[in-house]
Amino acid sequence: MRKTLLLSFVFVVLFAAVARAEGTIAVANLQKVAAECEALEATRQGMEKKFGGQKAELEKERAALEKKAAEYQKKAPTDKQRQDFIKQQREYSEKTQAFMRLLQADEMRARQEIDALMDRAAKEIAGRKNYSLVLDVSTAPYFAPNMDITADMLAETNALWKKEAAAAAPASK
Repeated sequence: MRKTLLLSFVFVVLFAAVARAEGTIAVANLQKVAAECEALEATRQGMEKKFGGQKAELEKERAALEKKAAEYQKKAPTDKQRQDFIKQQREYSEKTQAFMRLLQADEMRARQEIDALMDRAAKEIAGRKNYSLVLDVSTAPYFAPNMDITADMLAETNALWKKEAAAAAPASK
């Protein structure tokens, strides 16, 4: 409760200071921009290409282990078979954990890159349209519809991403 009250007070002071400076405020749905930007789709495709084969291998290995477990429920395994099965399960678990760490690291890097693109897009738009402040819609309980620059943010984010992709393409050849 205290945090909410303090946060509300900070926003009131912030808005009052911005209003006195006669600046303009804009809001954007950053979650929507991140979810719909072309960079995200390209990242998904790149990750599928990079990790798809390894994911398929792990799924095959999981299916084989499940099949073996079902067989062992029908017919009791020998001690050697049980030990081998436990070893295979442990190895599968280690491979899966390593794969998940790699995947999460790539996802984190991609999120940071998209966040940086959106930050640059907000600065570009604010500079062109003389906005003093650009807020995420989640921080503004109400705003006039004409303050929403989500579509502009999406377009600018996509334009910046295309520009960077074009600049990186000759360098990768």
